[in-house]
Amino acid sequence: MSTFLQELATRLLDNHTNDLSQLVMMFPSLRARVFFNDALQQRSTTPIWQPHYSTIDEIMERGSGLMRGERIRLISELYKIYSQKFPSESFDHFYFWGDMLISDFDMIDKYMVDAQMLLRNIEDIKEIESDVSYITPEQERIITKFWSSIHTGESLSEQKHRFLEVWRSLPSIYETFRTRLKELGIGYPGLLYRTTAERIMRGEEIALEPKRYIVAGFNALSKSERVLFDYIAKSEHGAEFYWDYDNYYVNNTEHEAGLFMRDNIRRYNTTEQLTHDNFHEQSKHLTATACVSNIAQVKHIGSILESLPAEQLNKDTAIVLTDESLLIPLMHSLPASVGKVNITMGYPLKNTLIYSFLELLTALQTHSRIKGDIAHFYHKDVTWILTHPFIVDCCGKRAKAYCDTILSKRMTTIEEGMFSDDEVLSRIFVKTEEWQSLSRYMIDIIECIMQHLPAEELMQQEHLRIAAEEITKSTRSIERCDISISVDVFISFLRRHLQSITIPYEGEPLEGIQILGILETRNVDFKNVIILSMTDANFPGNHTDQSSFIPYSLRLAYDMPTPEEHEAMYAYYFYRLVQRAERVNMLYCSRADEKSTGECSRYIYQLDFESPYDIKRCSVGVDLSVEEVKPIVIPKGEKEMARLMRYTDTKTDNRLSPTALFRYVECPLKFYFTSIAHLKSNDELTDKIDALTFGNILHNTMEELYRPLEGKRNPMKEISALRDATTVERAVDKTIANILFNDKEVTVNDFTGDTLLVRDIIVKYILRGIMRYDISRDGFTINKVEGDILYDHPIASDRSVMFTGRADRIDTLPDGSLQIIDYKSGNKPHLEYADIESLFHGKAEQRISNIFQTFLYSMMLHKTRNVESVPSLFYASKMLNEEYSPFIKEMANDGRIIDKYSLIAKEFESELTTTLTELFDPAVPFTQVEDSNACKYCDFNRICRR
Repeated sequence: MSTFLQELATRLLDNHTNDLSQLVMMFPSLRARVFFNDALQQRSTTPIWQPHYSTIDEIMERGSGLMRGERIRLISELYKIYSQKFPSESFDHFYFWGDMLISDFDMIDKYMVDAQMLLRNIEDIKEIESDVSYITPEQERIITKFWSSIHTGESLSEQKHRFLEVWRSLPSIYETFRTRLKELGIGYPGLLYRTTAERIMRGEEIALEPKRYIVAGFNALSKSERVLFDYIAKSEHGAEFYWDYDNYYVNNTEHEAGLFMRDNIRRYNTTEQLTHDNFHEQSKHLTATACVSNIAQVKHIGSILESLPAEQLNKDTAIVLTDESLLIPLMHSLPASVGKVNITMGYPLKNTLIYSFLELLTALQTHSRIKGDIAHFYHKDVTWILTHPFIVDCCGKRAKAYCDTILSKRMTTIEEGMFSDDEVLSRIFVKTEEWQSLSRYMIDIIECIMQHLPAEELMQQEHLRIAAEEITKSTRSIERCDISISVDVFISFLRRHLQSITIPYEGEPLEGIQILGILETRNVDFKNVIILSMTDANFPGNHTDQSSFIPYSLRLAYDMPTPEEHEAMYAYYFYRLVQRAERVNMLYCSRADEKSTGECSRYIYQLDFESPYDIKRCSVGVDLSVEEVKPIVIPKGEKEMARLMRYTDTKTDNRLSPTALFRYVECPLKFYFTSIAHLKSNDELTDKIDALTFGNILHNTMEELYRPLEGKRNPMKEISALRDATTVERAVDKTIANILFNDKEVTVNDFTGDTLLVRDIIVKYILRGIMRYDISRDGFTINKVEGDILYDHPIASDRSVMFTGRADRIDTLPDGSLQIIDYKSGNKPHLEYADIESLFHGKAEQRISNIFQTFLYSMMLHKTRNVESVPSLFYASKMLNEEYSPFIKEMANDGRIIDKYSLIAKEFESELTTTLTELFDPAVPFTQVEDSNACKYCDFNRICRR
């Protein structure tokens, strides 16, 4: 295979044997220079001087007399001009679409569009129609149709009014902006291009090296670039143009890959061209591989590389990433046999640890608040920073200890003083106010981390250094703008800037397998090409929604780039890449998600239907064979029995709670995990009120309100006095402050919208539910609020089980019986059960924890106080109904009401004794419950694989 650059080197050596140093080479990419020099070395038999190199950007900048301006400086200068016409617009609001406006100006100038004509007022439509000497009838039709759709003669919408108001001002803003930038000696790229092109068109001389120019390998050209090439071609020393294409797509006028090339050949076919029938003459093996995931793609590359001849595992083989985020997974997936690799594309800074860390720092500052003179930080921001790899490396166990403290103390807001004893963390957890202090803060933190990171973390050190340099550069650029910006605008600008930064990798580009992006493949040919992420959504991708102030119809009318031309450009990149290749592997992720349909690229379909080659189709999946899940059985050995027997030892404080016992009834294995193995689900700190937190707020508020009424006989009057919205709200607010924020100084003003909504619901439940019901009763006494109950239940002649529990409330009724009250906050009341046997041995939905535990409390109270007990459930949400009854019904006996424990005592205690005997029997192992419906919400279902 002879490459384009090798053919070019041979041609130039033949035509300019003794004076290559008198040539100026122009390539569309810097990478092509290195490979061209290598081609010269291979083709030359004697030492020679290499030619000079130049770029379009360099020539345009020299010719304009301007320097490329920094983006933030350009936006600020545009804002100063714009605000003269629209003084009410703040820079914060202007920044985002001002950036878009500069991009449009850039395109207008690069394509040398008559800006005044493009931005003409709608009222001047007749004038537009009368001055169409330079546009085609089709373009005139499109322009007229566009403005007609805007101006219908009817009342305009507010959006159209706004659009027209700004549009009418754009011609003068555009001209004033260009004039101002020229005064400052700076410009955006389009302004540099247009200034140089206009000088050329006026007949002025621009600075060119007194050498012959070789223009090689270009494709899509803007009008200003064509003006430059025309000028170079007619210069004193002239120019030669070499185009890298294939007749396969250029001679086919319907093929989009040759869209630009056909025009280039017509305009600049001034020299004898190179060979262009490689697509047909070079036999090809094409493979399209559908993968189940992106990781499957990079893993499959290893098998592709291992199938290649060892002598081709060098610069003849390229791995092309259309998705740059796959670079790191790819590097970890390459087999050891590959040897050297060369990465040309660079790695995006936005995919590094330092970028994610800077995002956490900005979130920390954005969500922080000052109370008094002390900064308070949101717990999620704090824990995310404490668990970031940088902080773990710098602080180690100290960071984890802080996380544990925050979680154990339920601290939803953290004061900055908590970290005062730590050198690194004390510098992170401080509040910044202005954007300048935020910039200094970030740089200081980066420098601090660099000092504390392990010395062997060379790559991370480099990422940190680059980030610090870019923040410093951005800060200086903003300071030169002489404009006031907010912290939010600074964060947005910095984020956009850092996202555009790529970290270059140093290496020898002529050694090893080449890993590069699609743009780096221009002018460089490979025998073996492996292209990743060839889905249609990614390559060429959908670019119809690109932000622009210029509508699509006007872009089309004024011969500016449209999405169709973007697709033609990428089609050229693809076909140029494969035209000389011998083996092409095209991989794509076939999984559909919110970002992609999983459809392969249209280029694969084109090759399949139009090319003379057959495409081999294959797929790469993951072995998902599922082995049979064996039931888990835990025998009761010495260790397990020792832990069980603690519940029977009266000399210890070990007690068996009703909740723990119900876990055994629900699933013996679940009891083992929690009470024997002491496994715990991951605890999470949240400021959102879930069902458990909701219930805790209700319970604690009722304790706060009713504890002063303990021992009070007939407390209806006192409850009526407490039944005041202000009193109840105050109690609820106090409880929320303790449970959610662990801060007594938190007030209702600190509550979020969700918290306020829950607060109002709980207040309603208490006022119109629980308190209303209590006032309607007569002759009861609040015996105990949150009362502890202890009871030894015999299970053998010489053994008993120590039960303990805390009743939400115990009331003494007029007949001397004791009512067990259990507050419930759920919306679905469980006041009915089938029968006692079902509570212990029924299906999952028949084993009702609320009823089981209330019966057990009633038994404990009955046995210890030797009085009748009354089990009852106060479902707060249902107590709003005046017909509500808190008593439990047994459906097997015609729905009888269990208003006395004695009604079910014998049967309940018999089943309880049987269950406890089984629990303490060493011959009965801990097993899984048979009904898997009980596993749906179990914390351990992943262990059991149910």
